[in-house]
Amino acid sequence: MTSLKYVRPTSVFNLHHLSKRNLSENYHVKSRDYTDEKLRKLEDRYEISQRDREYNYDAFEGSAYRYFKELNRRGKYRVVKRLYEMYHLEQLHTPYTERLDSQYRFALENITALSRAALSASIDDTSYRRKFGTQKTFIGIDIIFNVLSFGVLLYVGLIFLGSLDFKSPDEMAKFEIKMADDIDTRLDDVKGIEEIKDEIRNLIKMIKDPFKYKEKGAKVHKGVLLFGDPGVGKTLLARAIAGESGVNFIFCTGSTFDEMFVGVGAKRVRQLFQTARERSPCIIFIDEIDSLLSKSRRFAKEHSSNRSTLNQILAEMDGFNESENVIVIGATNHEGDLDPAAVRPGRFDKKIHVPKPDLDGRNDILRLYLEKVNVSEEIEVEKLGKMTPGFSGADLENLVNNAIADAVHKDKTHANMKDFEEAKDRIVMGIERKNLHIGNRIRLNTAIHEAGHALACYYTEGSQKLYKATIVNRGANRGATFTLPDESDMIALSKEKLLAHIDICLGGMAAEEIILKQYSPDNMNAITTGCGRDLPKATNMAKSGVREYGMFGEEGAAFISSSKDDTSDEFTQMVDLKVKEILDESHERVHNLLKSKKKDVEILAKNLFWYDYLTAEEIEQILKGEKLDKYHVREWEDKEDYLFHFSPSEENSDPSLPKSPVV
Repeated sequence: MTSLKYVRPTSVFNLHHLSKRNLSENYHVKSRDYTDEKLRKLEDRYEISQRDREYNYDAFEGSAYRYFKELNRRGKYRVVKRLYEMYHLEQLHTPYTERLDSQYRFALENITALSRAALSASIDDTSYRRKFGTQKTFIGIDIIFNVLSFGVLLYVGLIFLGSLDFKSPDEMAKFEIKMADDIDTRLDDVKGIEEIKDEIRNLIKMIKDPFKYKEKGAKVHKGVLLFGDPGVGKTLLARAIAGESGVNFIFCTGSTFDEMFVGVGAKRVRQLFQTARERSPCIIFIDEIDSLLSKSRRFAKEHSSNRSTLNQILAEMDGFNESENVIVIGATNHEGDLDPAAVRPGRFDKKIHVPKPDLDGRNDILRLYLEKVNVSEEIEVEKLGKMTPGFSGADLENLVNNAIADAVHKDKTHANMKDFEEAKDRIVMGIERKNLHIGNRIRLNTAIHEAGHALACYYTEGSQKLYKATIVNRGANRGATFTLPDESDMIALSKEKLLAHIDICLGGMAAEEIILKQYSPDNMNAITTGCGRDLPKATNMAKSGVREYGMFGEEGAAFISSSKDDTSDEFTQMVDLKVKEILDESHERVHNLLKSKKKDVEILAKNLFWYDYLTAEEIEQILKGEKLDKYHVREWEDKEDYLFHFSPSEENSDPSLPKSPVV
């Protein structure tokens, strides 16, 4: 008798993938396959045996078992369940009863599995509908996002259109418009440029009476370019020109025309010139014009708006009629960066260099600012002018302001000369680092180094005038020695002065070699890193004298291009050898000088150690053997082991100086 073995489907945990056929194929029946015809025969035999089961139970149960078995194999589980329950076959107690029950249970299990599969399929339908609903939600979000994006683009577009709208010239907030009656600046208010005032006066005459020049056949200038260092007064000079000429004045900067949108710059240029024409006669002053007319704007491929702005201003200047009486004044610190097409004759006809003030100019500027503040009667304007070479008008104004501010900080009613000196030191050298903790040995090393610089400056022929020496740390400097260049040095430098500069730079290292050599058998081991900035400076000056100035040629001019790419390696090597020769000679020269002045080096170093600061006048007093009426910042303590033994001879030593022990 064959037995039926039920094997649970492998996909029972994913029932919605099952079908009736799948379920029927996932169990194994050890019987032969039945065709439809044989199934009908089994059904007939079952019906016959059903009628005769009272007489022959074995025949009935055998045919029923085979019939149920084939129905289960074909997946007709509900038929098996219906027949089994209809005829109450569970009540039979025969050897076939257990086998019939097994077919019945098999049918029930598969019916249950199919029900679960149908339920899972319905759940999946719900998930699909939920997923489809989520997709519809995402579609709705996309629609909302697109609407918002369109709104943002519309808003940006409105801003763009707002920036390009045709405003009246009076509504342009970026242009500062001054009517002629509102300008109170005059040429006398501009100090320090006396040498160019004649040129400015001629320009003012042309602006005030252009028809006088036109009658004689002269053309009125369309543009004037003021160039020079920052802070020399170019803007003030332009206002003075407008004030003296009695014309309207429009002020703007080169960056006024730069915007994020293409075409805005050109539009503003048109608005600017339209405003000037309506207010003719008028001066248009464009400060920092290099940002508008630079070479880079014309050739910048990535910024076509820059080129359009540049071309627009050139077109406007070319389109001036002689009767419009509008002139453009531009100011720049970088005259070499301007586009040649922009500054050619016919556009900017006149170029005026505004220099830094000379000594007389600085004195005039200082008097102008000192009249507005409270200063003591001891202030010497001439002395302030001499101690500020190279200062521009803005630098001098800043100096006066810092000095007055320091006096107010100290609750003083007037600023004295010391306030101005401290303000100048802070501007030039940086903020004093009073709380920096350094050892006295380092202070003494610095004093020796700065004494070498100061004495090299004091005794060397052709050197600049000594101003001050200090061992106080300011900014990144451990100490400093400052000189005051002559006015002629600002224009040209002689070979003698160049060599003197090199000697002064090497003076600090030479002083260290002379004074500190007793601690090292090799002089070069005695020097410190204090000369770290002196050597590059001396080397660059020597190299400039050879390569650029032709000062050290053996025969005739020895000019060599300053660019290394333009010279051969052999020639560059010759330059390096000449530079080394200059530095060696300078080192030997200053070393011999300071060695002969060793006593002065020792005395000056001790005084720098005592006082931190020494002016040129105080240094001269010390070298003459005079005592200073000055407070000691620190004392020379013999017990400290940081002291160096200067070993002055008894007959040459200063009796007022304390003796220091040998360390």
